[in-house]
Amino acid sequence: MKIKPLTLAISSLLMVGATHTFASTAGLSSTAMMQQMQQQVELRIKEVKALAEDPANFEVVNGKRHLKYRDYLYDLSPDGNPMFFPFIDGDEYADASAAAMFDFVKGQWKIINEWDGVFIYHDQFGYNYMEDDKQCNVRYLAGSHNNTLVTQATTNCQPYEAAVTDAHGFIDELEVENHLSGDFNAQVRFIQNQTADAFGNDAKEQQRVVSQREALVVVTPEFGYDPQMLQLEISKDGVLIDKVVMTNPQQILKSDRSVDDERPDVLYSKRSFTTVLPWHVMEKGLSLSITTWHGKKGILSEDQIEFGAPTHLEFPMIRIGMLTQPQGVKHLEQDAAHYTSELFQRYPVASMTVRPYSPLYLDKIVTADNRIIEGYSEENATVYSSGINAEIATSLITLGIVNANAGLASAAPTVWRADYFPQVGIVHPIGRYKNSNGQVQNIAHGLLAGTGYVQLLDTIYNEATHEIGHALGLADYEGGRINLTHKATSGWGYDAYAGLMADNINWHNKVDGDYGYGDIMVTPFKEKYGYGSDPMGGGNFDSSSSSYPLFTSYGSKRMQNFLERKNYLDLSFATGYAHWDSNSQTMQEVTESTNPLPIKQGADVITVIGYYDPMKENTSYIYPEVYSTLGNVFAYPSPELGQCWATVTYADETTDVFGLIGKRQKLDWSNKLHVNLDRDRDPLSISVACPEMGPSEIVREQVLEESGQPRFFAWGDNNRQGTPGDVFEYHRGSDIEYYRLKTNTYWYFPNSGQSNHQWEFMGYLTDMVEDRLAHLDYDGLGTVELDRRVFSDNPQEPAPAAFVGKGHGYQAAIDSRPVLADNQELLTLDFTNIAEFDRWVADNYGQKVLNNGITLASEKVGALYVNPNTVMGSRDYWLRKTTTAGAIPTTQQSNVDWKYLGSADDYVSMAFNPLVLDRSDSGVDDKILAYYSQEKLFTWAESATTGWGNLENAVFVAPTESGDNKQYFMQKRPGQGGEFPTNQQSDADWYFLGSEASITEDIAELNTNQALFEERVLAWYKQEVFGHWGSNNQYGTVGDIYDYEFGGKTHYYRLKTGWYSYFPHPNAGVDASDKHWQYLGHF
Repeated sequence: MKIKPLTLAISSLLMVGATHTFASTAGLSSTAMMQQMQQQVELRIKEVKALAEDPANFEVVNGKRHLKYRDYLYDLSPDGNPMFFPFIDGDEYADASAAAMFDFVKGQWKIINEWDGVFIYHDQFGYNYMEDDKQCNVRYLAGSHNNTLVTQATTNCQPYEAAVTDAHGFIDELEVENHLSGDFNAQVRFIQNQTADAFGNDAKEQQRVVSQREALVVVTPEFGYDPQMLQLEISKDGVLIDKVVMTNPQQILKSDRSVDDERPDVLYSKRSFTTVLPWHVMEKGLSLSITTWHGKKGILSEDQIEFGAPTHLEFPMIRIGMLTQPQGVKHLEQDAAHYTSELFQRYPVASMTVRPYSPLYLDKIVTADNRIIEGYSEENATVYSSGINAEIATSLITLGIVNANAGLASAAPTVWRADYFPQVGIVHPIGRYKNSNGQVQNIAHGLLAGTGYVQLLDTIYNEATHEIGHALGLADYEGGRINLTHKATSGWGYDAYAGLMADNINWHNKVDGDYGYGDIMVTPFKEKYGYGSDPMGGGNFDSSSSSYPLFTSYGSKRMQNFLERKNYLDLSFATGYAHWDSNSQTMQEVTESTNPLPIKQGADVITVIGYYDPMKENTSYIYPEVYSTLGNVFAYPSPELGQCWATVTYADETTDVFGLIGKRQKLDWSNKLHVNLDRDRDPLSISVACPEMGPSEIVREQVLEESGQPRFFAWGDNNRQGTPGDVFEYHRGSDIEYYRLKTNTYWYFPNSGQSNHQWEFMGYLTDMVEDRLAHLDYDGLGTVELDRRVFSDNPQEPAPAAFVGKGHGYQAAIDSRPVLADNQELLTLDFTNIAEFDRWVADNYGQKVLNNGITLASEKVGALYVNPNTVMGSRDYWLRKTTTAGAIPTTQQSNVDWKYLGSADDYVSMAFNPLVLDRSDSGVDDKILAYYSQEKLFTWAESATTGWGNLENAVFVAPTESGDNKQYFMQKRPGQGGEFPTNQQSDADWYFLGSEASITEDIAELNTNQALFEERVLAWYKQEVFGHWGSNNQYGTVGDIYDYEFGGKTHYYRLKTGWYSYFPHPNAGVDASDKHWQYLGHF
C-alpha cells in the first residue's frame, strides 16, 4: 500500500508523541499522561481518516469495502471513523485490529475493544471497563454525536507512581499451578497471616486457609494469556452472595518495605488480580467463579478449598514486681488495640484477645513449701528465671490467671494449667535479689516460654513473636535453617490492619549473590534482595507497619496444626466445647466434657490467687487481687464434706461459698487457689477455710476405737508377723482399703473388696466416710479460717482489653490512635507549608498514603483522609473507621464512621517564616515561588486545572484592577474555588498569603529592624525567648531556637537533641548543621 505525504507527516508526529510518552512518564502526573494518550489517539484517528480519502486503501471482501491498515481490515462509520466489529473475521480478529491500530497502547496501558470504538486505561492509576463507578480512561467512539470522537475522564485517576512501573513482581516468575476448572486457567492464593493455595498446601509446607478470617485472594493467570480484567462471583453453599471486579494487577497492595535505597521496589505480583474477601464468607461452602473480559470462566468449587479451623487465641497479661515495684507499662498493654491488631497479622487464627491485668506489687512472698521471703530473695537470679520467679510469677500467678479463666478454682502447686482451650499467659516479672556475692539488685525476667505462658522483657519485636511461637508448639530452629529462612516459596502475608502486604524480604539485608545463613547458603531474590528469617530462627525482618516478624509458611503450618488439636469454648454446643473436624472442615461438638462452663463471658473480673494448706500447717496466703476485663465468670460448685471452701462477700451482703480441693496435692506443699469474680456484683472480700478435722481423720479414729486397736499397720510390718485383730491400711488406686488380720503370719492382700483365710475385708475409706458422715454439712467438722483478703476500695484499673478478628478490633485500634493534639512529636516540629504537613501526617498515620476521596478513596478501615472543610474553611485529617462510612463530618467531631485527628491550620503557619523567606532584592513573584517550591503562579482562570496529586495547594496570583498591587492566594481544594476574596482575608476556598506591596514593605522592615525580625522568628516558632547556649548544663528542649553572635551577624540554630555540644561553624552556610543543631540562617 502506498502512503501519501499527509499520512507520513501524521505518522511522524505520532512516533514523536509516542516516544515522548514512554520515555518521560517518570516526571509526568497521571492527568498529563492521560492528556498525552488522548492526543495520540486523536492523531491516529486523523491518520486513518486521511487514508480513507484514497480509494487505493480499500479492499473488497464479499462485496463490501473495508479500509486496510497495517494488515487489518476495518469497517467505517458513516462519518468515516474506524470501527472494530467482529463481522470481518470474528472477535479475536476484531480485538487484534483495535490493538494494531492503537499500537502505542502497550506496557501498563490497556485497550478494550468496544466495537464502535476503544476504551483505554492505565493499569497502575486507572480503572478498567467493568469499574463503571470510577472514571479514569481515554475513550474513542466512532459514532459520537457531540463532535468529540476522543474523550478523557480523569475524575478518579490515582497518582502515577514510577516506582510501581520499575518494581519487580515477587511471584511473577514462579510456575503457575492451575486451580480452576473451565477454560480460564489460573492459580488462586488466599493470603492472610501467611500464604495458602486453594489446595495442595500440605505438600508445599503451607498452612491451610484460616476459616472466618479476612483474606486477600490473588488470582494469577497462566503465562501467555492476558484476561484484561476479571469479575469474581462469590457463592456460599451454592448461593451467589456477591459480584466484584478484581483490582488491576499493578494496583495490588504495596509491601511494608521500610528501607529506601537504590533497589527497585518489590510488589507481590504485577500480573495477578486481587480482591479482599470478608471474614464471614471464608469457610466451608465458599466457591468462586472467575470470568475474564473475553468470556472465559474458571471455577473454584467449594470442595476444592482447603480450610483450617477458625481458632481463637487468648493472651491474659500481667506485670509483676516481686519485692520491688513492677516494671513500666509495655507496648501491648499501653495500646492493646493497636498492638493486638499488629500481632494478629502473624498467627494462623481467626480471632485473638489480649487482656491486660492491673500490675501486681508483692511486698511479701509466701511459697507453697512454707517459706516467707521479704526484702529480697537470696539466689543467683538470671534474666531467664529464679526460684521465686518460676514458682510465684509464672506457676502461681500467670498460670493461676489462666486456670481462673478456665473455671478451675483450685489445683496442685505444680506448673500445670487447665488446657481446656488455648490461652497463653504473658508475664513481665521483675524481682529483687541478693546474689552469692552479696550484691542486691533488681532483675527483670524474659526471653522464656513454657506450657501455657510466655515471659517477656517487652511485647514487641522478635522476643514476643518467638516466645509465643514456643507456646504454640514450635521449637528453636524448628525444621532447620532451610525452613527458617524466607525464600521464593516461603510466603508473604496480608496485613489487613495496615492495608499492606507483609513481604518476606529483609530490606536491611543488602546482598550481591548467594549469602550465608548459619550452615546453609541462601539465593536472594533478584541477586540483591536478602530474605528475612523466621522468628524461631533469628527473626530478622523490617516492616513499616508491624512490630513483629513474619513466620515462614513452614512454621505457620505447624502452629495451625497445634491449634487445631485443641478444644474451644463454644456455648452454642450442648457440652460448651467444640473441636475441629478436618474431614468436614467444620467445628464439631466435643461429645464428652466435664469442663466448667462460664455463666458470663466478656466480664470485668477480679482474679484472686493464693496458697492454702488443707493440713493447716503451712502459711496460707491470699495474694493481692488483680483486675482485668473480657474474662469468664463461673458458678463454682458448692463445697462438699471434706473439702476446703472459699467465701466471697458482696456489697449487697450476699455471699458465695464454693468448694476447694480438701487434700494436699503434693507432699508437704500447699494447694493453689485461683478464681475469677464478677466485678459487676461488687465483691468486697474473700476468705479460705478448711475443716477443723478432716472426715478421713474422724473415720480412721472411729475404726481404731471400734477395733480396740491403738494404730494402723501397713503390709510388711514386723516381717509379715502380726496378731489376729490387727487392722491394716492399704492404698489401692485412689482409695484406702481396710483389712483385719486373722492369722499370726500373712501374705498379700486379696483382690480389692475380697476376704480370704488370712484377711477380713473391712471396707473402703470413701464408703466409710459416706456412710458415717453423710448427715453432716461441709462445715460440720468445724471451721478454721486460713486467710482473708479484703479488696481495695481504690484499685488500679487495668488497661483496656482488645479483641481482634471476625470484623472486630481495627476500629478500636483506630479509636486508640492519638489525635494530633496528643502527638508528642508535633511539639518539636514546625511546618513551612501544607505540603510538608501532609507528608508528615501521611507518614505517621497513613502508611505514607493520604486519601482525598477523589483520586484516592480507600474503603479500608484505618485509611487516612484529608478533607478541605467547606464549612470551617480548615484542612482536616480523618481516619476511616468503617468500610461503609458516610460523608466526612464538617463539625470536626468524630462519629461512628470517622475519627477526627485535627486540622493543618493548627500546625502550619500561613505567615512567612522570616528565616526561610527570600529577603533579597528579587521580585515578590520569585520569592513566593521559591518559598512554596512551585514552578509557576496560576491565575484564577486556571483554578480548575489543578487536581489531587497534581498541583495540590497551588499558589495563585491576582492582579488588582489597577494592576499595581498583586495579591497571592493558596487554593484549598484542588480544581475548585469561587472568586478570590477582595478583603485581603482567607475564606472557605482560598488562603490569603499577602499582597505584593505588603510583602515588599514587610521584607524591607525585617531587613532593617532586627528586633522586629527576631520577634517574628519567635512568633513563627511559638517560642517566648531564644535559647542561650550553655544554660541548664547544656540541656534544652528539642525544637527550640538559639541565637549566636558571630562575625558581626546573629546566627540562628534549632536544637535537635536533648543535650547539645557547640554550634557548628556558621561559615559553612546551609551545611552548618550537625547531629545536635539545624542551622536556620542569620541576620
